[in-house]
Parts: sequence; structure tokens; C-alpha cells
Amino acid sequence: MPLKRRFAVVTDSTADLPDEWRDRYGIEVVPLKVLFGAETFRDRVDMTDVEFFRRLASATKLPTTSAPSPGEFAEVYQRLAKDYESCISIHIGAQLSATAEAARVGAQSVDGLTVNVIDSETVTMPMAFLCRTAAECESLEEATAAVTERVPKCRVLALLDTLRYIEMGGRVSRAQAMIGTMLDLKPLLLVADREIKPVDRVRTRARAIPRMVEHFRGDLPVEHVAVVHAQAPDEAAQIAAGLRKELPDYEITIGEIGCVLGTHTGPKALGLVYVKK
Repeated sequence: MPLKRRFAVVTDSTADLPDEWRDRYGIEVVPLKVLFGAETFRDRVDMTDVEFFRRLASATKLPTTSAPSPGEFAEVYQRLAKDYESCISIHIGAQLSATAEAARVGAQSVDGLTVNVIDSETVTMPMAFLCRTAAECESLEEATAAVTERVPKCRVLALLDTLRYIEMGGRVSRAQAMIGTMLDLKPLLLVADREIKPVDRVRTRARAIPRMVEHFRGDLPVEHVAVVHAQAPDEAAQIAAGLRKELPDYEITIGEIGCVLGTHTGPKALGLVYVKK
């Protein structure tokens, strides 16, 4: 049973929020959409991650993604206004998506519910950590302060199996210049400070994974850490097992990258996601 708070916690599907956390903390998730041609699917509502990656593999053209509409956010907030007096709404970085802006516009049309919209400046499970932090607070003010303080400390260290998808999506212009001509390399990218920065490029996946863990060690101490993957469960489990030995006091969750982020990472992506102390 979710904790009884006076404020609601809302996020979007790019948080890759584990179902168990969603239930335990009573977090509301608004889906983004993925479009294959003229067909539109709500992330993890109309299409599972497995179905998405199966379809992506055979797609000749990259699917596109879109933010929820302000109206969709307004509907969610309207429903929550029946049970809560306020809400914290934590969303994918504004540099990556128009979702936070849609949430702000949607909130303006709802009476009787104070909504604090937070731009997480990041994507995937650091957003889930921020939601959990918020859900454990006693008041909206406390939650907003705790989340805002942690936003600049969120990090995503991502190992892509191929540059094909991120190049097709035109998401990393600075990185492209550095690694665009070396498509056989495994790029290691860092999402931090509202930017996607290339941190390394390694010839093989077997060497890239320890390199990713090494980069993470250089960022210790951390408050939370998780491993995320796109259709690479065995490698994610191995990385998590290694980290649990090194960091026995941490709960190290394994999260799955969903349709929207998967459009840009492609299959077999791995990530270490964490909030610095």
C-alpha cells in the first residue's frame, strides 16, 4: 500500500521506474509516445519494451517520439486533485524533450492542486531516484527542496552498442564530431549538466564494460546507483553483481530502458545511473 502523503508524485515513462517502486510509493507515470510511421503507441501502455525492440530491429526508418500533451497532464492532475492538495511532477530533461513544458502548461489549467514541475535535466533511473526521494518526504516543500538539490548530482553513464540510432536521431552533435568517423567503436557517453558528453571510445564491448565501471568508481561516493539495459539482461546482472560486492550497503536495482530512450540508444545499450553524494 503506498504511503499516505498529502501530495502526489508524478513522473513520465522515461524514468524507467521499476513497477515495484511505482506500487510501493504510489507514483503516477504519464507515458510518452513512440511513433512508427502513422502508428502511435503509448510507452509501456500500448507497447511493451520487448515488442518495441523487436519492431525497431526490422524498421527501415527510425521511429519518432513525442511528449504527452498538456491536456493529458491536465487530466492526470485533475484526477489527483480529488485525493491530494498538491503534487510534485518530475520529468525528463528539457534539453531532451518538451515533456516538462507540457506538464507546466497542463498544470496551469487545473484548479485546486498546487503542482511543482521539476526539470530533472536527465533521463532514465536518476529520475526514478528523485521520485523515490520525493515520495519519502513529508511535505511538498520538503520534497521540492530535496529533489532540486539532487538534480545537478544526477549522472547517466551509457555504453552504446552502436552509434546508428543516436546518429539517426541527431541527438549528439558534439559527440558526432568526435566519434562520427569511428562507427566500429563502442562509445561511452555521460549525461550530466544538461549535456551529452563523450567520455571514452573503446574497440570492443568486453573492454568497454570494465571501462564504464572504472569511470563510475571515479565518481564515488554516490547516494544511489542502478544498472539499466536495453535487451542485455545478462550483462546488466553481471555488472550489478560486481557492484554489490564492492558496495555491499547499497540496494542496486536493475532497470530496463523503455521505448522512448531505446529509440535513441538502440538495443544492447548498458548504463550505470547514479546520484552523486
